[in-house]
Amino acid sequence: MTGSGAVRPDARPGYRAVLRHPVAGPLIGVKAVSELGDFVGLAALLLLGYQQTGSLLGAAAVYTARALPAILVATLVGGWLDVPPRRPTLCLLALGGAAALVLPTAFPAAATALAASALLGAIRAAYVAVTTAVVAESVDAQIQLPYFGMAAVINLLVQVGGIAVGSGLTIALGPRVALLVDLASFLLAAAILAALPIASPRSRRDRLPPGAGFVLIWQQPTLRVLALLTWATLVSSVLPETVATNAPRAWIPAVMASSALGGAAFAFVAGRTVFLERPLNQARTAAVLGGALLVGAGVLFAGSHPLLLVLVNTVIGAATGWTVGAQATFARLAPAGRMGQLEATMIASNVFLEGVGVLVLSLIAVAAGSDGAAYLVGGLLVLGAAAAALRPLSADP
Repeated sequence: MTGSGAVRPDARPGYRAVLRHPVAGPLIGVKAVSELGDFVGLAALLLLGYQQTGSLLGAAAVYTARALPAILVATLVGGWLDVPPRRPTLCLLALGGAAALVLPTAFPAAATALAASALLGAIRAAYVAVTTAVVAESVDAQIQLPYFGMAAVINLLVQVGGIAVGSGLTIALGPRVALLVDLASFLLAAAILAALPIASPRSRRDRLPPGAGFVLIWQQPTLRVLALLTWATLVSSVLPETVATNAPRAWIPAVMASSALGGAAFAFVAGRTVFLERPLNQARTAAVLGGALLVGAGVLFAGSHPLLLVLVNTVIGAATGWTVGAQATFARLAPAGRMGQLEATMIASNVFLEGVGVLVLSLIAVAAGSDGAAYLVGGLLVLGAAAAALRPLSADP
């Protein structure tokens, strides 16, 4: 699809081209609305889990609850995501997200928080998969990296504001108000998506068998390496937010939002350049992430001032931005017409590893008596994966 959103072949498209594109522009608007609500709600669920259990494991369990439903989307449901029309599917998923928040809003408790997190894990995996498929099919190839860059900037900026607002509202007024904001954002997103001008009708595609997304990834050498590196990154990706629940009360919003702030700054710059177009640069940036996690481990082991943790988390968030380039590479190399299932596989496995990873790392931290142990193990894992990826990706142009 081109039209009013097309760019000249000799021009380097930027964020202005993304906003002018008839499909990419509205998708960016939906992302800003829905994800602002998501992070307001997430902060409420995290604090609800922590307050109800009195342990870091309660907050980690909110992430972990999303794991199994999300992986089921990739294995059992993912084959259907490329079959139905895109726009109605996106609208129904947004409405499903609103429905998932009704119970914890009415009855805030650890059990309802975990149930909502599980449902939202499945819905979010399918929603992001279909959205990425729309981008791959209906947005010009040269606009895709700026789109993913801008989407990451918005994701991280609203994470900063959403987590700060959500945690503040929950501490001051309880979780209901924050969860209502999240519910309303899903309804508004559904209304915007109903008018999304997706390209000409697609030919009907057959459903692939369960697990086919993993096969598609494994058959492509570059995607295989990037998938492994992404999974290593996701194991510790939510450590900054999870560990923040154990910070001094006055520092919780700052520590919880600092990673997202660093990621937003990096994605804003990287999304406008060609740096992350090369997979080798993506692996190099992941190596910086591993190093930053090790520095964070030192800060936590030493019991340093929370401001130092804020600064380290900012670098961690910035380096995690290497995944913006990976998204564009997946969209470029994915088999035609199968981006929905492939992306569902990545999103679901990411959510699974994110949830299980933060639980395992939290258990390590509790056993060691310091949150620094979680950062240490996560940093070593990311550094090892980045080192293994550098050589095979050095030959990729």
